[in-house]
Amino acid sequence: MRYVRSSPARLKRFKESCKDANIESKALLCLDVVTRWNSTYLMLESAIKFKKAFENLEADANYTKYFDEERMDGPPTNLDWEKAVVFVDFLRRFYDLTNRFSGSLYVTSNLFLPDILKVQADLTTMASNPDTLLRAMAVSMKRKYDKYWGRIEKLNMLTFIANILDPRYKLEVVNRGFKFVYTSSEAERMIKSVTNTLAELYAFYKQQQQPSQSSQAQPSQSQSQPSQPVINSTTESFLQGQLQLSDDIEEDDLEYYLSDRREKLDPTFDILRWWKQNGFKYPIVARMAKDVLAIQMSTVASESAFSTGGRILDSFRSSLSPRMVEALICSKNWYTCESEEPVVLRQYMDEIDGLEACEQVFPGDDSCITYVPENLGSGSGSGTDKNN
Repeated sequence: MRYVRSSPARLKRFKESCKDANIESKALLCLDVVTRWNSTYLMLESAIKFKKAFENLEADANYTKYFDEERMDGPPTNLDWEKAVVFVDFLRRFYDLTNRFSGSLYVTSNLFLPDILKVQADLTTMASNPDTLLRAMAVSMKRKYDKYWGRIEKLNMLTFIANILDPRYKLEVVNRGFKFVYTSSEAERMIKSVTNTLAELYAFYKQQQQPSQSSQAQPSQSQSQPSQPVINSTTESFLQGQLQLSDDIEEDDLEYYLSDRREKLDPTFDILRWWKQNGFKYPIVARMAKDVLAIQMSTVASESAFSTGGRILDSFRSSLSPRMVEALICSKNWYTCESEEPVVLRQYMDEIDGLEACEQVFPGDDSCITYVPENLGSGSGSGTDKNN
């Protein structure tokens, strides 16, 4: 890729090679960036599309000579291309998952559990892959995955509750996913923990709703009551039965929601619209969904998630001296630390302005170090009285 992008003449020769190989693709070649892991995926994905074009370049002496100059083993072999296909398939899952979790125009909390269970299943499968390089990478990633998601007490229960509040999944993913990924004892313990947390959350929302219902103003006896229409006994008993049925549903609409049929797995399913149209059937659960589904799984943009460059501070990425970097870090810590006396930024800026003014009036005088003119930052005060 670097050879093709190094000069216009080589790029022109590569385009001619694409025509000879009957490759019609508008995709562009992209180089790998050390600080962005997704660039490796994008580079390999685009390279695979032009495999035949690269193979045709092997007839060019300059192409093969380039690998000798760079001290490489030569152009990519068939084994190298096979490994590239495997790695692209492996990295595509994390690339798509990161983009999906970083979305800000749609709900993401309900999508987390199915995807994270797929990641664990994929890592477990790849850990036994016959390819040594891929297996070593999967084992390392699985070790890091278990650090965050391997222990039950470290799990955030809201990620599971958000998935349950998705009418396409409900308890299906929780029950099947845990039993597929974990042992039977761990799965049962996790399912029980999730259901208990869901019941406690539902009881909390139910308790919050009861005072609002009881606080509704009742008509006073002094007000004139409207005349009630005459209803026969049969109609009255029917209406009472319907009202009693609705009261029973409202009393435990969580059980009613979980026992109701699930929606179809449609990728275009709009969960917010569904709850807007069906929330009247499950009033308490709808309030839970309104709060839980508003939580974003990630507030980090995908560009920042892919990049590790923000953690690197060297001479190529910063022109600040080490002393200045240390001063900035210490200043930030002092500014954000908790203390009895809050830091007033305007006051310290006025003091700095006063010191600079003193240095201009009395250049080279060390007494300016202890001189802080009062109200000099606002334009008042005299800079000639050094004994103040």
